[in-house]
Amino acid sequence: MTLELDFKVIPDPTGFAEALLLKGDWVIVCISDGTYVGLGEATHSGDDERCMEAVRQLFKEHVAARVLSLGAIRDLEEGPFSSAPDFLTATAISALSQALYDLVARRNGVPVWQLFVQKPIQDKIELYATINRCLATRTEDEYREVVSLAAKRGFRHFKCAPFDRVTPESDHVLTSKPGLAILWMLRREFPQLGMRIDFHKRFTPRSFDRILPGIARLAPYWIEEPFVPQEEYLAIRQKTSCRLAAGELCFGVTGFRKILENRWVDVVMPDVKHVGGFGAMLEVCALAAENGIEVSPHNPSGPVSTAASMHAAALCPNVTSLEIPFDADRSRRRYHEPMSGGWMHLTDKPGWGIDLSEF
Repeated sequence: MTLELDFKVIPDPTGFAEALLLKGDWVIVCISDGTYVGLGEATHSGDDERCMEAVRQLFKEHVAARVLSLGAIRDLEEGPFSSAPDFLTATAISALSQALYDLVARRNGVPVWQLFVQKPIQDKIELYATINRCLATRTEDEYREVVSLAAKRGFRHFKCAPFDRVTPESDHVLTSKPGLAILWMLRREFPQLGMRIDFHKRFTPRSFDRILPGIARLAPYWIEEPFVPQEEYLAIRQKTSCRLAAGELCFGVTGFRKILENRWVDVVMPDVKHVGGFGAMLEVCALAAENGIEVSPHNPSGPVSTAASMHAAALCPNVTSLEIPFDADRSRRRYHEPMSGGWMHLTDKPGWGIDLSEF
């Protein structure tokens, strides 16, 4: 039977704030065999319309007439889905991969993780609340209010990125001071919480070296992508005990190999929406394990990406935490995600365990 493609675009009211680097609505890719529908997520490609067009083209050329099976997905991963000329295409490939895994699992009446093992390695994973997307004014008072609310809901870790004033043209040290002030306020008021600091590659190795001593005194749980991942990350690891995380937008094992084999980081952050899909996510986790590196999936995303990342955690013991965009208004409750007390729980529902009618 020929497969059919459709999309659901879900408005993200916090997805277009000026300070965000990854903007857009939630783009859900739906592949149907006439009985079941598999779901994938193509959010944050940089251009939703062009990404959906890329999905259509890839689907027409490589998926629509294919006899679907787990082996057929692996053939795609080793063939036309093994490389991507750009980030947008990588996102399109990743969404199709997620949807195909979901569809195969639904056909078999099992959760995706059970396509690989009979018993999951772990059935829950700790979440950390990324607060960047729910900030409107980005004042100290708002940071304080949002982090306090996250703590009350059971999160033990949060991530923030208060360095939006740092631009390529600015004096990095000078423009970082407001962000540092926010971090010190949060450390004083929430000493019990793990703080993960995302720098969004805004610095250079030289400018970041100048603020590193102050960052280290904050005792962050990790520092994330202070500049484009490169060999200079090793200098950071030699100068401080701060853990280093990176890799959120890389594609496939090839994109991660240098980071992992050279052990530039303590934690690698593949994103199932951009890494090449679910199979590629598992390959990156395996390579990370070979090199003694933890995995914490990058996931400022919707329910499909979140569920797929949870299924990767069920299969990979070195997945130690999962990002979740903090919804101060509880807008995600309608999707009935299995979250409680700052943890995501694995389900045994077919596929990713997501009901399309909830979208």
